[in-house]
Amino acid sequence: MKSRFIPFIAIALLLSACQIQVISTEPPSSPATQPPSGASTDIVLDYAALAQTVTLETVAAQPAGADSPWWGAAPQYRLLTLQAYPVTSHQSKPQIFIYPAGELASANENMDKVAAQLQALLQTQQAEVPLPFLPLINAQQVIHLQLQNLDFKSGKGIRFLTMYSQGLVPVNNFELIYTFQGLTSNGKYYIAAVLPVTNPQLPNDPNINEQLTGVGIDYQNYISQTASLLNEEPAGSFTPDLNKSDALIRSIDVK
Repeated sequence: MKSRFIPFIAIALLLSACQIQVISTEPPSSPATQPPSGASTDIVLDYAALAQTVTLETVAAQPAGADSPWWGAAPQYRLLTLQAYPVTSHQSKPQIFIYPAGELASANENMDKVAAQLQALLQTQQAEVPLPFLPLINAQQVIHLQLQNLDFKSGKGIRFLTMYSQGLVPVNNFELIYTFQGLTSNGKYYIAAVLPVTNPQLPNDPNINEQLTGVGIDYQNYISQTASLLNEEPAGSFTPDLNKSDALIRSIDVK
């Protein structure tokens, strides 16, 4: 299964370290203008439309090992978590991951394969499913929709809505996410955003086992119909508005 996109330039993967600061375009009196303690000025992000503040942490490298799960190993990376985000009842946190692209191969070959898949997509505009996604998850990508090219100040990528599951479950507001997967123009960083998103067309109840009646009869047809339905939904029907999430992504500037 393939999709076509608007052409743009291929990006090479290189190695570098990243220190980041988060700022907002809100007036100085806004809480969103306060950067995380100890941050530098290597990244600028306008999050005012989606959060009151953002916390920043450096996540230590997780080495691969015989007893480690395939999805667990990762290089050291920076993690931004949005606070006071519009969606609170969700299994995922609103977060942005900044990975050093050149360290993915040595840390986890599966992460490197995802980066290579994204790089190929940006070159060819031919998208293979499942679409590229980091961080790695021990589940299947069961749906993708609202797929668009999206440039940010330091690079290019794609954004889409998706859900991961280990079984035949309905698409629901407890698990649906907005994600952006992109590379900086200098190839040094892989940017991955995971933001909870909901839509009134979907069930809210996280106890999804009670909503399985009939779904397993023709799950792929159900997924196709749900994707078609949600692809017709306007950006403003989602919470948060997809345009606000897009604006946050576009504002990312890795110096």
